[in-house]
Amino acid sequence: MPELQLKSDILAPRHVKTLKFSGYHPSRFLKIVPDLMKEVFKLSSTKFFEDKIKWDKSADPIEFYGEWRGRDDQDARTSVWIKIKVQGVQSEKDKKGEVTIQITSTLVTNLPYSNFLEKAIVRTYSYLFYSEQRRRYVIKARRLLEILEAEIKKELETMGG
Repeated sequence: MPELQLKSDILAPRHVKTLKFSGYHPSRFLKIVPDLMKEVFKLSSTKFFEDKIKWDKSADPIEFYGEWRGRDDQDARTSVWIKIKVQGVQSEKDKKGEVTIQITSTLVTNLPYSNFLEKAIVRTYSYLFYSEQRRRYVIKARRLLEILEAEIKKELETMGG
């Protein structure tokens, strides 16, 4: 069945929130960030995806990379997708290094229809009635992203960044 898909960038106009810090043991964010995502957005294991974990120990400094996604369902049609990338380097000798954390988020709504008449009705419904509800979902997701960012910054401050 075809569907009308509406996407909204929650962090618009910036699109990506980037946090950069230097300090002691930055690779620990490969463990901290997924736990914070699950905690702040109340994600169950079925709605949390660990896409990539890379660790290059072939040279000093060690390079690391992690990428996670989470889906926070708002209702039967709409979900908030959160994606976080952690990339950095860490010295093998003194455990000091740098980390860059990138956060992106999108609100996705899927509205199914079966024929051209129903498609017109779905478009009208989404424009006249459902757009206000989508705005509320964006505001809620921004608030949760601010909480997530504050928690990450709190961890970054304890590492001396």
